[in-house]
Amino acid sequence: MGYKNSKGTISIDKHRNSIRLRWRYQNKRYSISLTYYSKENLKLARKKAILIESDMLNDTFDFSLNRYKLSCETLQTIPHKSFVEYFEEWVKFYKQMDCEYNSDYNSTRNIIKKWGEVNSSNILRKLNAEPNSAVTYNRRLSYLKGFVRWLVKRGIWKDDPLEDAAKRKIPKKNLPTRKPFTLEEIKKVLDAFKFDTYCPKSSATKHSHYYPFIYFMFKTGVRNAEAIGLRVGSIDLPLNQIHIKEVLARTLKNTSSLHRVRKETKNGKERILPLTSDLLEVLLPVIKNKNADDLVFQSPNGLAIDDNNFRSRIFKKILKDLGIDDRVLYACRHTFGSRCIDEGITPVMTAFLMGNNPETALRNYTHQITIPKDLPKI
Repeated sequence: MGYKNSKGTISIDKHRNSIRLRWRYQNKRYSISLTYYSKENLKLARKKAILIESDMLNDTFDFSLNRYKLSCETLQTIPHKSFVEYFEEWVKFYKQMDCEYNSDYNSTRNIIKKWGEVNSSNILRKLNAEPNSAVTYNRRLSYLKGFVRWLVKRGIWKDDPLEDAAKRKIPKKNLPTRKPFTLEEIKKVLDAFKFDTYCPKSSATKHSHYYPFIYFMFKTGVRNAEAIGLRVGSIDLPLNQIHIKEVLARTLKNTSSLHRVRKETKNGKERILPLTSDLLEVLLPVIKNKNADDLVFQSPNGLAIDDNNFRSRIFKKILKDLGIDDRVLYACRHTFGSRCIDEGITPVMTAFLMGNNPETALRNYTHQITIPKDLPKI
């Protein structure tokens, strides 16, 4: 990256995160490093380049180069902050998140607070010393890698000690509460919701109110927060498409609607799902007369659904009454992924539909619900 003035005499480039001027005068090469590379400091460097060129043309060149150095008053200096303060700045202004509400960034910040002084020579050692699971370690490593790259780009750190740090291998676990439902179990669960089979007669809230929500979860395999945060405007009726582009995520304070925050999907990407005829039939009644910004699925009070309360008060009890092993709501997603693989949909397409990468699809959703009766012939 560099800059040359109109005469091509002075060149400006980025050298080790600093701005460097280079030129020739009277058959001799000159160079000078000014300050760390930024848009603001680059403007000052260009002014100095013009000054040097002017002095050379007018035979007033300062061979000591003192005239061309940036004064402390004009420099845009990097304010001295602690490692934690830089992390908070990065999260707030560059990741557009809030450490006070986002549990992942909050826990990472708390860890580095505990570390005390952090520098490029000890950060990896401190991270490796934490008694974290492979999943937690990889998540925090990912955050810190992005943060340290930013530190290097800003010129705050000279090198990136995490660049070659490898993720830990995640052992595959079959959690009973995430075990995929069979087709028979899915039908029983949906019927129980639709017909209020186990809903107390005295209950003010009928289980059937949540039928569209649970049907959508089984049918699409979206994440809980993606379904909860789905807005009417994300359903494209003319094109028969559903756009999954945001979530209504829980925060550290609570899972209720008042404490949820709207943000991008887990991988930051939008994906499009087909609006099938059966989904359309289920969704049309719940989006009728709603505005584009309204939630598709709402509690009886018109608020966002609290998935924790929904599971403990309704979903869990229905499974128990049906004689089905207890599951978390996330098992609907595992069911969708497993059925996609089982029905011959490629891992790549399964990953696309679920907003994952193919490796994750293979690792998490290859639970064969039905064992094949035969093996490939040879």
